[in-house]
Amino acid sequence: MRIVAKYTLVLGAALIAALTVLAVIRVEHDRDRFMQDMQGDHRVLGHLLQTGVTDLWLDAADATQQTVDLVQRANENAGEVRFAWIAGATAGEESQRVEGHDFVSRFPIRVGGAVVGSVVGREPLDAIDRLVKNDVVLTAVELGLIVVLGLVLSLVLGRWLVGRPIGRLVSQARAIGARDFTGELAVRRADELGELATEMKTMSDALDRALATIAVETEARISAVEQLRHSERLSTVGKLAAGIAHELGTPLSIVAGHAQMIAGREVAGDAALQSAEAIDREATRMSKIVRQLLDFARRKGPEGTTCEPAVIAQRCTSLLAPILDRARVRCDIDAIDPSPRALIDEDSLQQVITNLVLNATQAMKDGGVVTIEISRAPDAQVRIEVRDTGPGIPDDVLPHIFEPFVTTKEAGDGTGLGLAVVYGIVVDHRGKVTVESSGRGTTMTVLLQEAA
Repeated sequence: MRIVAKYTLVLGAALIAALTVLAVIRVEHDRDRFMQDMQGDHRVLGHLLQTGVTDLWLDAADATQQTVDLVQRANENAGEVRFAWIAGATAGEESQRVEGHDFVSRFPIRVGGAVVGSVVGREPLDAIDRLVKNDVVLTAVELGLIVVLGLVLSLVLGRWLVGRPIGRLVSQARAIGARDFTGELAVRRADELGELATEMKTMSDALDRALATIAVETEARISAVEQLRHSERLSTVGKLAAGIAHELGTPLSIVAGHAQMIAGREVAGDAALQSAEAIDREATRMSKIVRQLLDFARRKGPEGTTCEPAVIAQRCTSLLAPILDRARVRCDIDAIDPSPRALIDEDSLQQVITNLVLNATQAMKDGGVVTIEISRAPDAQVRIEVRDTGPGIPDDVLPHIFEPFVTTKEAGDGTGLGLAVVYGIVVDHRGKVTVESSGRGTTMTVLLQEAA
């Protein structure tokens, strides 16, 4: 509801309440005054009759008949008041009171100290009822006129003094919200609305200057961030190049050495066969390094496909069973029923779980237990935890565990790309991977979106 309408309704209600109270007061005042006039009239007429009747009872022989005649003549000129003569001993005191719907006055007649009768005046209260009714009608008409005029005047003045200025202020506020700071002063008045318009214009100008400053600073920050990202990319490329050089350097040296021995006929027979096997072994090792590096660089994003992590975990343990047996490692799967589905393709999740299980297995030189636990996490996520009973990860390595070529394994046991590949796959599927490690055991936690 608009302010002017609210103000008009409140004003109308206040006017109605005030005028109603005044009307009630006026009606009561008029009624009391009418009653006082009625009492005065009765008293004047009653006293006149009282004096006349008393004189008749003192002088006339047939005082009763003359008293009746006098009362009848008085009724002919007394208006709505009707007097009556009541002979005999009655109350000795003059009285005026309301009896039923009549106002009754009693005036005793004393002769020789004794009450011989009373003159009783009776007047219906219909005149008061008519007075109250007329007052109510007149008050209602006055109230209606005053309220209607007051509401019309309030609407006109409210719209002129409040509605239009506020409308212009609202338009200016919307323009400011749309980042249009070119508007002029909305209201030019020497009152509160004019002061508000001035402050809004001042705020608009300040916002315009602040946004211009922010735009310049943002552009500078974006430029700085792009330079930082470029530096980080160069740093990453340098780390990858150094890692590749380090990882491929040794097998390349071995391949070159054995190839030179074969080419120079320094070995023959079984020795040449052993050199060829060494070349094949190191070539396979270099191929594995390159393949993992490509996996790290070629991350697939989510494609809307889903899979059941419990099924993939069973498949991974079956495929890795020979490796687990040789390492004297038992792999347990603990999955809730029914098992949730995750928003990730089967191949990607199989690569994630396989890398985590292999990493845990290689960390336990003397055997142990790997546990894969699958459950639901808050915010519609699937939690996959891979826990081992190994020696844990050193504190200095833990912050860098997902970086390429970072590994705690001995030379030849790993390339340091397994966890980096895991991290890339999970992040590309809008998930999260974390690690917790203590003096005994490591827990890798993968959070993936649960499929609807």
